[in-house]
Amino acid sequence: MEKQLEEFFDAVNVNIDILEMLHSGIAIFNHRAKLVFANTTYKKMYHLDDNCIGLDAIEFFLTAKQGIVELLKTGKPNSCASVSINGLYGVTYRWPLRDREGHVAGCMTENISVSPMKDKIHEMQNIIDELENYSSFSTTLYPRQSTEIVSFDSIVGESSSMRLLKEKGKRFARNNEPILILGENGTGKDLIAQAIHAASSRHAKNFVAVNCAAIPHELMESELFGYEPGAFTGAKASGKQGQFELADGGTIFLDEIGEMPLTLQAKLLRVLENHEIQKLGSPSPHYVDFRLVSATNRNLEQMVQQGQFREDLYYRLNLFDLVVPPLRERIADIPLLAYSILSSLLGPEKGNTIRIAKEVLSLCSTHPWRGNVRELRNILTYALYSMKEGETELCLRHLPERFFHKADNEFLHSTIGSTIGSTNGSCIGRTGGAEEGSKNDQQKSAPGPDTSGKLSESKAEAERKSILDALKKCGGNKVKAARMLGIARSCLYKKISVLNIKDYAVFSDE
Repeated sequence: MEKQLEEFFDAVNVNIDILEMLHSGIAIFNHRAKLVFANTTYKKMYHLDDNCIGLDAIEFFLTAKQGIVELLKTGKPNSCASVSINGLYGVTYRWPLRDREGHVAGCMTENISVSPMKDKIHEMQNIIDELENYSSFSTTLYPRQSTEIVSFDSIVGESSSMRLLKEKGKRFARNNEPILILGENGTGKDLIAQAIHAASSRHAKNFVAVNCAAIPHELMESELFGYEPGAFTGAKASGKQGQFELADGGTIFLDEIGEMPLTLQAKLLRVLENHEIQKLGSPSPHYVDFRLVSATNRNLEQMVQQGQFREDLYYRLNLFDLVVPPLRERIADIPLLAYSILSSLLGPEKGNTIRIAKEVLSLCSTHPWRGNVRELRNILTYALYSMKEGETELCLRHLPERFFHKADNEFLHSTIGSTIGSTNGSCIGRTGGAEEGSKNDQQKSAPGPDTSGKLSESKAEAERKSILDALKKCGGNKVKAARMLGIARSCLYKKISVLNIKDYAVFSDE
């Protein structure tokens, strides 16, 4: 190993002694993203010991994909937040190291830890951004429809996709044209809409949010455009202001716009063209100054092809579009989101006393997150109320059982369908082979109804024994144990939790 390190450093021509003297955390990784050097500051920063050489950056950092891996692939320097599996947060600058032929031979990183003071760092950054983007110090909002208008700076997310989204959103907010926000359920499209309003010149006026899916079709026109006194049977004697009128001078947000009926889509198109609305029962239209932001989780282009959405309205709404990435594409933001959610649920002071176990963060990085940030919040809420009084670490045992099952119930079948040995170490549902093997075993043995429960118990016990044996042979290292068993590390975590292996806490991931 020492000879290989000497050859590596000779090839890239790096003076190690100088790097050891620096006060910032310096690390060097080879072309396979393996750690070959870390100065003392770096080790302290990420709680590593002197045996850390050889550490796999892809396994240790949740942000490795957009950081080190991206650099090794493209050869271009980059910088972004870095989040380790033990919940430590920093800012990392990365540069390529090239051999004498000019090929990328590795990567050198400079790391600045902000874990102890990340809240103050973000607060300072927010102040700087405010000074850069606003002509005055006051960003006070006075919305009638919402009491919590957020800004792009308050939206949690430091991944490259979220940073690009925020930068794009700030640029789009400067004009008055419609903006269409696209994204899956639970990604926070409503927060982006509020941030657009806060970053616009309309921020001192009303932000009016309307959920098109929650309004009955027959009432939607009167809700959006209002009505005059006596316009129809049951109408208020005083008439009613529509949502567009309430948004005069400000922003109106039409959420779930794909649910708007075709008849109303034609009227909305006319309103967008001339900004004139006509109340029900009114003889003439009148001008309203508004900015429209809309959002949907549906494929509007496909709806246009199917005749469910007007093509002319689609192109009018889609002048500027913002796509909110799903949580599974911004894994690096999960620790930040998790701790932010804890603070919102418990309050900043109490929230800061709760630590999330690194195996929980590792498991979160492999979860599909079909409900996105909303699902993460629900999971953490459940976990908090599962913790006993006095506990300060959120562990796997606190998570709800449903978290360990993907949409296809793959793990539910794996815990009762096969042992680790009979599946060659694969989780059921990951490939078809293990599932088919389980079916074949059932056909061969054909157990009767009286023995099926005992069979399931014996298989679960066999799995439990195999896991404990592997962990003991690997000295408690779960990463090595997963490799020995031939299964993914996330699969091992799931089995440890579901099989109720209580003494797993003595084992480590390092």
